[in-house]
Amino acid sequence: MFQINWKIKSILYKIFYIFKLKKTLFFIQKKITKRAEIKIEEIPFYWNYHLKFLENNQSQKILEFGAGKSLEQNIFLSYKSNQKFDQTLIDISNMFDIDLFNKANEQIAKILKVERRHFVKSLTDLKKFYNINYLAPCTVNEIKEKGFLFDACISSTTLEHFPNKDLDITFKTLKKILKKNGIISALIDYSDHYSHTDKKIDNLNFLQFSDEEWKKYNTPFLFQNRLRHQDYRNFFLNLNYEILEEIKGKLGTKPKIISDKFNINDEETFVLSGHFLLQSK
Repeated sequence: MFQINWKIKSILYKIFYIFKLKKTLFFIQKKITKRAEIKIEEIPFYWNYHLKFLENNQSQKILEFGAGKSLEQNIFLSYKSNQKFDQTLIDISNMFDIDLFNKANEQIAKILKVERRHFVKSLTDLKKFYNINYLAPCTVNEIKEKGFLFDACISSTTLEHFPNKDLDITFKTLKKILKKNGIISALIDYSDHYSHTDKKIDNLNFLQFSDEEWKKYNTPFLFQNRLRHQDYRNFFLNLNYEILEEIKGKLGTKPKIISDKFNINDEETFVLSGHFLLQSK
């Protein structure tokens, strides 16, 4: 896997952001660093979490934000539901890559031992063959203004990239676009994402910094809010969501120095991932 010093990466991301080089960044990730390369060897556990909860709730119309470039999770859900899930995917920028989608599609069909459906050439094909409606750039507020209503909302490794203000707006808006008894199934990655491409730092390296210090390294192209599992729980409860199920991942490596911002006496501070199943009261 491509490795790069995390501080150098933060500088590069800031340069890409300042000069509005998002397309260039995507090209580099796909063609040079191969970070966007598709290599699916097994179904991630949280895809099955989403599937189980969607089926238990008899959900059909589904919203997802932050689906990424290849829409792997959505391909899986399309196959497993035989296209019964009507999936609407939104993102703040258009990241959908047809080539990556088709590669993911081929690999997922092989893992599931099902006949692969048509490769796609357009968003029209995406809707026709997979019942996926991709909207980008688009926000949950725009979805609300369109009058859409959903049975469920899912998200995977996305909420950790939302600033607190955006999290608040998003989850208040979800209350208005989810039907009665609608659910939210969310998997959150609490690890330092710089550690994904720099194995010389621990998976919770960013806990050593104060908010002011972290601003030097945090960038809009890889924004990390550093909220911990207990922070999300309190956030959801304060917005009057009922937590139907809560799953905590394994513990990460504690940095030698930890900022006073974080509660070192709470084990949940050091959890690497979490899953919440929510329902609006």
